[in-house]
Amino acid sequence: MTTTLAIKDLSVTEELDARAMRAVRGGFVPFLPVFSAVKIDSTFNAEQLIGQTQNVTNMNGNNAAFVDDIKSHVHSTQNAQNNIYR
Repeated sequence: MTTTLAIKDLSVTEELDARAMRAVRGGFVPFLPVFSAVKIDSTFNAEQLIGQTQNVTNMNGNNAAFVDDIKSHVHSTQNAQNNIYR
């Protein structure tokens, strides 16, 4: 499928390559005076926050009298990751 766009009322004509054509933007903005300058901001800000809380309690050996050689091992981990893919 081939599509052709012809604009004949320009004072300067120039043939655009594929890269230049990709940069062409247009559209309809109603209620603007004819000579208004339109600025389009295309920036994108993505704020990502990670809030983590970890409470680890080890109560091994509670309520035990006359006990010795109690071994307790706690291995806790916590991971977080934010990704933005373009």
